Amino acid sequence: MITYYTTLKLLHLIGMAAWFGTALTVSIIWSKEEIKDKDIILDIITKVEMPASFFIPLTGVLMMIEQTHWLHSGWLQLKIIVGLAAVVFSHISRAKLIHEDMNNEFTRQKFSLFRNLCLLMLLIIIIIVGYK
Repeated sequence: MITYYTTLKLLHLIGMAAWFGTALTVSIIWSKEEIKDKDIILDIITKVEMPASFFIPLTGVLMMIEQTHWLHSGWLQLKIIVGLAAVVFSHISRAKLIHEDMNNEFTRQKFSLFRNLCLLMLLIIIIIVGYK
């Protein structure tokens, strides 16, 4: 069963790299402040970030089922909470992009805030995992 756990861990890391890379890419594209990039950003978020934000928790849960001793680590609970916050900020920003008028300056600022909070949460997770 070590191969199963290793496969899950590899998928988990690939998903994290895809999510962090997408979040960083979206933040860079959005920093140009061109409203016409809205469709590109939505396409990137929908095709990469949303599947990654689903499969990362899924593989994480499967890894915890496989090796339950990780549940006794305090850093893992912190990682889970921060990861769930990243999912929330990611989905809120996508909802703003889809359902609100991005020509409004206040809406653009809220979108930027949620995108940057998502990126910050992902960075915190990378620091937690790297520091453990």
